[in-house]
Amino acid sequence: MYIPQLQDTATLNVGSDKQPIMQTFISPIGFNTTSVTRSLLEHGIDSEDTVQLIRPATETNDNRATEAVEDVKRLLQEIEPKIVVHTESIPHNDFEDAVMTCSNLLRTADGEVVVSLSGGARDVLLPLTVATMAHEAAITTTLGYSDIDGQVREFGLPSVSTMPSKGALETLRVVADANSSVTLPELSDNLEAVKSTITRHVSSLEDAGYVTSWIKERNKHVSITLSGRLCIAVV
Repeated sequence: MYIPQLQDTATLNVGSDKQPIMQTFISPIGFNTTSVTRSLLEHGIDSEDTVQLIRPATETNDNRATEAVEDVKRLLQEIEPKIVVHTESIPHNDFEDAVMTCSNLLRTADGEVVVSLSGGARDVLLPLTVATMAHEAAITTTLGYSDIDGQVREFGLPSVSTMPSKGALETLRVVADANSSVTLPELSDNLEAVKSTITRHVSSLEDAGYVTSWIKERNKHVSITLSGRLCIAVV
């Protein structure tokens, strides 16, 4: 691995005799690239690694955003020419879509997943943070760049997912497949289960925040929440 002589930036961490493990770095990027490059360099990056930069689908200044991405590519490829850098546009005007897009990036990432929760537009950073917390078990390392002292720190995220029972999870999947909402009788017919069992499942899912329910025309309707969609994504 080539170690560049860098000024005013962090030193690249390099493993000595160990076989490198492929990593995927996922980081938001704004106009200032310092939070991206310093986090990558301090953590350590190798030729087999992939960098996934995420940005809003619409930028206030697209030229500056493109220049920032190109700056990161140039620096990383000076270090390791084989490093792959991708960009992903996040639909920031719809929070749930943004969270699920980030969730998909995390679920499909190769190797060890390193997430930098620093920099970029808040419209992207917040959905990435939510998705990272939901996929906490699959994230190898979470990094944060400090705007106060310029330091990169590794931190752990709490697990926010309550694992439903097998039966409740099956019920949740059926609710997720519904276009908008589904009634208790419809759930009972679909799952071939008695209404009391479905009622118990829905109650536990609602307590966990995975579904919401309401009464309409004497029937209880159930729909999935964002937390419920994330729960399905991580199991």
